[in-house]
Amino acid sequence: MTALISDVRVRRPQQHEALMAELRDEASFSTFRDILLYAAAVGVYFQRRVSFSAAAGDPIRYETLTAPTFSEALIGMIAANELAEDPEIMDSFRLEERITIFEEYANGGLEYIQEQVNVRHQTASLVVITLVTEALSASGGAKPVSVDELLGGVSW
Repeated sequence: MTALISDVRVRRPQQHEALMAELRDEASFSTFRDILLYAAAVGVYFQRRVSFSAAAGDPIRYETLTAPTFSEALIGMIAANELAEDPEIMDSFRLEERITIFEEYANGGLEYIQEQVNVRHQTASLVVITLVTEALSASGGAKPVSVDELLGGVSW
């Protein structure tokens, strides 16, 4: 039986509490929620999924984590990508499993960011800027598309 959505919580990895505090204070992340969302994206990008057992502070309510409209979609896409052969991962009764996958990618992303801080001898804020710049450069950046291109695969 799945807990009520209002009871579902997302943990922060304790081993990265100092890094998360630095990211919040110096890298313009206003909340731990934003840090976890960014870190999960970094974890997926660099294929870093790392489990953890010790959580720091109060866990974040799932409703708070998904307040930005894209957040729930990001969590779902990460889980669907991880378990591509299991479409039932998107069922409501498997929310906690999706959250665990998200937490582990966020932990892996934080681990990667910390490694970059250590190797590059830069602050976490500079590492974040560099990672974003590198990702945009690798993808060619944002490109304009037409409505026809956006709706190319849609059949009504």
